[in-house]
Amino acid sequence: MITVAELKAKSERKFRDFLKFKIESFFSEKADCLSEAISESPEFFPLEIRSDKGKTSDNLLAREKDFLPLIQSSKQKKGKGYSLVFEQKRTRNNGTQSQLSKILFETEEDFLSFIEKKSETKRLTYALTVIFKEFCPASNNSDLLGRWAFANVSYLTEFYDEKDFWENICLCVKWLLENPVSNLYIREIPLGVHTKFIENNKALILSLLICLKDDVQEEVKVSDFEKYCGLKEKPSFVRLRSLDKTIALKVKDLSISEVSLSLEDFEHFDKSEILKNVQKIFIIENEMVYLTFPPVENALCIWGHGFSVTSLKNCSWLKNHEVFYFGDLDEHGFLILSDFRKYFPNTKSFCMDKKTLDTFDSFRAEGKSLAGEGIPENLTEEEKALFAELRADKGRNRLEQERIALGYLKERLYIDD
Repeated sequence: MITVAELKAKSERKFRDFLKFKIESFFSEKADCLSEAISESPEFFPLEIRSDKGKTSDNLLAREKDFLPLIQSSKQKKGKGYSLVFEQKRTRNNGTQSQLSKILFETEEDFLSFIEKKSETKRLTYALTVIFKEFCPASNNSDLLGRWAFANVSYLTEFYDEKDFWENICLCVKWLLENPVSNLYIREIPLGVHTKFIENNKALILSLLICLKDDVQEEVKVSDFEKYCGLKEKPSFVRLRSLDKTIALKVKDLSISEVSLSLEDFEHFDKSEILKNVQKIFIIENEMVYLTFPPVENALCIWGHGFSVTSLKNCSWLKNHEVFYFGDLDEHGFLILSDFRKYFPNTKSFCMDKKTLDTFDSFRAEGKSLAGEGIPENLTEEEKALFAELRADKGRNRLEQERIALGYLKERLYIDD
């Protein structure tokens, strides 16, 4: 015999189907003001919950004990909730007995009261009403929004603490539709919502915007929100420091140990006098290794910061210098090197060789492997061999560049020079 708790759990699993029914019903009801309805909505109630209802051949006392909590919590006793439907059945041992034939919810009110989901349903209806009012009656929009609603039920039932939340979501989406290439920062958008509202709801705004644009391209990541919406992106910054005291990073008479430039400015860094005597440029993946990299005559060093190093691809002036890349000795480190060489083929690796790996063999550890079996193409034969060696040793396929002693770097800089 099913318990009240089990019945509630089974009923709650029907809630998502009910919400989709509500969405379908909503758009069908609006069809009289549109040229086309999404579909004809079937009735959802009465909703029967199939379950173990016990058998008339069971022990009478046991059956009565099991039935009592179920009856006490039913609509027959409480005035709302599930209804128990009985039928009379003759049995060989127990005579004529009442057999529970159905457990069902007769109305929406009964169903929502029992599973305690009235608020979620109310929020869904309100959200749909606001969205429909803003973006319909355009028949194509109703069809698009219907599909969007089916795929984003969780957004529509969520509790939002912001006043006029859905009105403001629609306001943002509408503005972005009307201004697809504004080139403004989010904070500059001339709407009556604060910057954090848009920042906090990028995923929702993006999903609704893509729906209304009927954009069937590949999935757009939330991290690409500004780019997709034609907004100005936060600038990327490049950090660099001089490795030669005679090559000073200066602001008037002030010598600066380190400089951080926007990527846009760094792309034109060759117009500065600083590069006049620079011959070598070291790109270092790890921040601490970058900060402590030894002095080198006529050289600068740049913090590469992992895969973001490829953002330097438009800094064509780098081709005028001898460029070295120093990353971790692992599969990802060599992939980054390969990717960077797509733009700067003459880039040399620094301390990413067999000698370094063997010297610090005791510091090797387990790292993540790349998917697939291929080897990055823009590597030298020696680098490819080292990559293959690392890949083959799954438990010891990573030597972090922080593990390489500073004294060793100084020695290699002197010898390699």
